[in-house]
Amino acid sequence: MLSKARLALNFDNDALAAHRDGIRLRLSIMGGLILLPFTLLHLINADLLMLGVNAVLVVVMLGNAWALRRGRAPFVPFWTLGLVMAGGVCTSVVWQGVYGVFWAFPALFMLYFVLPRRLATVLALCQLLATTAACVVSLGLPTASRVFMSLGFVMVMINVVLNVIGELQQALVNQAITDPLTGAYNRRHLQAHLAQRMAPGGAAAGGDVLLAIDIDYFKQVNDRHGHAVGDEVLCRLVAAICARKRGSDLLFRTGGEEFVLLLPRTSLVAATTVAEELRQRLAEAELLPGETVTVSIGVAALFAGQTSDAWLRAADQALYEAKRAGRNRVTVDQTG
Repeated sequence: MLSKARLALNFDNDALAAHRDGIRLRLSIMGGLILLPFTLLHLINADLLMLGVNAVLVVVMLGNAWALRRGRAPFVPFWTLGLVMAGGVCTSVVWQGVYGVFWAFPALFMLYFVLPRRLATVLALCQLLATTAACVVSLGLPTASRVFMSLGFVMVMINVVLNVIGELQQALVNQAITDPLTGAYNRRHLQAHLAQRMAPGGAAAGGDVLLAIDIDYFKQVNDRHGHAVGDEVLCRLVAAICARKRGSDLLFRTGGEEFVLLLPRTSLVAATTVAEELRQRLAEAELLPGETVTVSIGVAALFAGQTSDAWLRAADQALYEAKRAGRNRVTVDQTG
């Protein structure tokens, strides 16, 4: 039961990770400003303990906001701030009774906004237990049990909402980088991926190979059988390539019947062997029932100092040579 619950909540899906710095900045400013009137109220009421707790939180939050605004590390780590807030909530419950319980809910939300999700969950559980214990002391067991259930429910719902946000984010990313017909990555993702590999410190010193793949006489397939059949041929070709490629290899659709297969950490000799095996496999596969569909493949290795555009042009040129030589063959770029 616990394993199913953990799987359903999926704590590894940290939907806010990319936005956390901005969230920390805004919440630090808002938290400091919201707590400031309560600090003044405790000063007027001469409640020195709550005055001290609130004053410390205000100073820390506004100080962290100042540091984050200037791109610096926060003065107090946010996990430490989370522990302080949990302690402050418990203290408030003991001293103020039910009024102190109200602070447990925003504190719980803040943990998930400013901390990595796994750490936030651990601290949220600690706060849940500590707040419940404080309620037992201050308000009695019946009220404490209700506080435990309400805080626990809020904690579960926070995780459910984060999962939904994460799934929506992933769906948007997949739409942006994936060809909707074949499921292969699209040309935009190819450009972004190659640019990343060419970045300083990336794998741009050589050792990668591109296979430029084009279906021979694909226009005739569309003309004789229609575009719907042509689409089926494209999908079957992608499925056949994916069945052959390694987990680290990446397949991109760059045009109507044009594809690029990236082979990381592969020698030119090994990549040529892969290309030849792939050409034979596709010719033997039933991409179009009753007919043989072949491909031409251009092979180009990345050499040190080469740009991504030059690398793609080399693969395209090798593919062009394969087509000019009669199609249904593999040609290796010799310019490197």
